[in-house]
Amino acid sequence: MKVNMEERLPQVVEDRLKEAYEQIRRGEIKQMNKVTDPDWEASRKERKTDGRKRKTGSFRRGLGAAAAVLALVIIIPSAVYAAVTYFRKNVREEGNNITYEFTLNYELVPGEYQVKAAYIPKGFADDEDGDGKYYALEDGGWITIMPIYTTAEIERINNEITLSDIDEVEHTKLSGMEADLITFRDAERNLSNKDLFLFNEEEGYVLEIVAGYQVDRKELLKFADSLSVERTGDGQYETEEEKAARQKAEADEETSLLEGQKRWDALMELGIPEEKIYGVGEELKVERYDEPCGFTVTDYAFMDSMEGFAEENFFDFTRFDGWLNADRTLRPYARQHFDKDYDLIGEEQAEQEFLRVDLKVHCYVDADIPLDFALQYVTKRADGTYAWAEDSYEPVPAEEHFLQMDDSAVYFDKAVHVNGEERGHFFFRDMKAGEELEYTLLFVVDKDREQDFLLYPRCANNDLWQTESMTAGEIRDSLEGYLQLGQ
Repeated sequence: MKVNMEERLPQVVEDRLKEAYEQIRRGEIKQMNKVTDPDWEASRKERKTDGRKRKTGSFRRGLGAAAAVLALVIIIPSAVYAAVTYFRKNVREEGNNITYEFTLNYELVPGEYQVKAAYIPKGFADDEDGDGKYYALEDGGWITIMPIYTTAEIERINNEITLSDIDEVEHTKLSGMEADLITFRDAERNLSNKDLFLFNEEEGYVLEIVAGYQVDRKELLKFADSLSVERTGDGQYETEEEKAARQKAEADEETSLLEGQKRWDALMELGIPEEKIYGVGEELKVERYDEPCGFTVTDYAFMDSMEGFAEENFFDFTRFDGWLNADRTLRPYARQHFDKDYDLIGEEQAEQEFLRVDLKVHCYVDADIPLDFALQYVTKRADGTYAWAEDSYEPVPAEEHFLQMDDSAVYFDKAVHVNGEERGHFFFRDMKAGEELEYTLLFVVDKDREQDFLLYPRCANNDLWQTESMTAGEIRDSLEGYLQLGQ
């Protein structure tokens, strides 16, 4: 009895216990006594004829009532616990995946909640929007309290939360809740986020906290252990009509994605039209928002060093910190190779170099012209035609290598927007109808991939990704084209 009373019983259990005591005092649990005390009937008969035995019978009734209370204390917590618990959680771990499965108690009304943190790590500040986002002022670290998984939201996601590619799950208790801190494989090399889940079955929600790699583990746990959650109102489960509408929308989206994938596959099969690949000295004309302009490569060269190129003409020269040798050549970097499904298939050291491209642009109408180009990596097929490459190469995140970001140019020698916020317009220039401009761009490329790309203006070929709304043939026909260096 003492052990059970020391537990934190749900309020409904305490109410039931009070009611049980009242029933005992009013003598309303006699029928239960018949069940819990087999000698009750005999005791009743004896009490009719013998005054002494009436006392014994009264004592037995007291024992029966006490047994009834004890039965309530023992039985009600487990029975009522199921009634006041919003969900039950089951954890399934398979390989590098973990899945949380939830069984919901639909007798209880979903809630709406507000989360507050009593402790914020030193050097962090919130974003003042009250949306649970905190940022480090110096090292780029961040912590985000994700939107709460209420029971209504858990139902909407089909009662499951699955995470993949995990390395370790640390089970703990935070803010009075069961909690799992999840780290991912190769977290140090990939600068992977930390994921933290807190489960409250009694109050009906799951908290998810995601933190950047830089956030110290102890500070993250201290932050999570300071959280308080207030129920601010009632939510509601989807109606059958709402659920049907959502499922239809999801099915439609899935169908659209599948159709888009089919169109992409068809586009890969068609490849890049030969007539839309322009060589050195040939003009690629771009019809940009009724502001046509033409681009021509006049010369190019692969170079080991950036010697002779002014630092002020680089879009962001700080990207080269740690990557330049004394002779202004580039250091190698660790490169990861992914297949078209973004599965890692290899890693190696890659040597880097500079690509200088000299261009001429002709403006056909007055316009603000974007002069930036990007590399389009391609695959050369057996028949000599090209298709877009579906595999990809990326630097190991831990190396913080940003020299090939977006495959864009890193240098522009005719920039006019160079100060303050204007740098966001770094590669643009206002030009008059009939005006021509010759300029130079620099790119950083891998030495072993010199023959693997074409060039395209950033303002061109935007229909390439419209597979959900355009057929493969329509996309192919709408492309402005590419510039090719050499043959």
